Amino acid sequence: MIPTLTETDFERRRTQAELRDWVDNLHRSFSHTIEGKRALRLKKGHLVKKFMEEIWPLALFADAFYRGRSDVQFQPAIGKSYDARLFEASTHPVLHHLQITQSFDGYQNHLRMLHLDEHGRAPVTGPKLKKDKTSGHVQETWPEAVCHEHLLAQTFEAIRTAVQGKSRMRYESDTSLIVEIEDHHIHSESDRRTLDDFARSTLVPVAARFATLYFVSDRERLAIKYEIHAGCASL
Repeated sequence: MIPTLTETDFERRRTQAELRDWVDNLHRSFSHTIEGKRALRLKKGHLVKKFMEEIWPLALFADAFYRGRSDVQFQPAIGKSYDARLFEASTHPVLHHLQITQSFDGYQNHLRMLHLDEHGRAPVTGPKLKKDKTSGHVQETWPEAVCHEHLLAQTFEAIRTAVQGKSRMRYESDTSLIVEIEDHHIHSESDRRTLDDFARSTLVPVAARFATLYFVSDRERLAIKYEIHAGCASL
């Protein structure tokens, strides 16, 4: 059975700890059944896609930059021009509007999850996955050895594409961008410095419409912040 997600529950204001507890409890609820696990992997069901693509990155962001704070609250949004808002808890002014995205190839990531569902593993490297149009199944494939520098370049290009995609629109002046990135290939301190150099030289200029650019990694190993516009409200 798949847990029921509601708009009212989604849009409730929560502190960092409350947000993480809610997200973790939902993950546990989905993991109790095969149907629930499959729904998360394939983002099937009412609001499941939004949960995986916006609420989970928001929780990563809250954990990384506001852990233990009870003076700020996070409110996801549905059907608005922003994905979430950050509030000062006591007097309730909006501190930041938040845009949230992921630096994943959406279709390939979907096929990876299908591959995991069908074959028990989700290859990170190797040829692009393909779906048989007749059967609907993903052709089984295996990881391949790939040059580390090439994998880093692919990772950085995916991040650039995600930032660029969100930067085409105009937003409120206090809007910050959160990007959930894959960190499979970012291992060493040298890799992190390379990412930082790339972000400062390439990504910050692309994200010029945002107040702040944040990176959070899917496995919670990286959290990076780049101030773009001075003078925006901050806590």
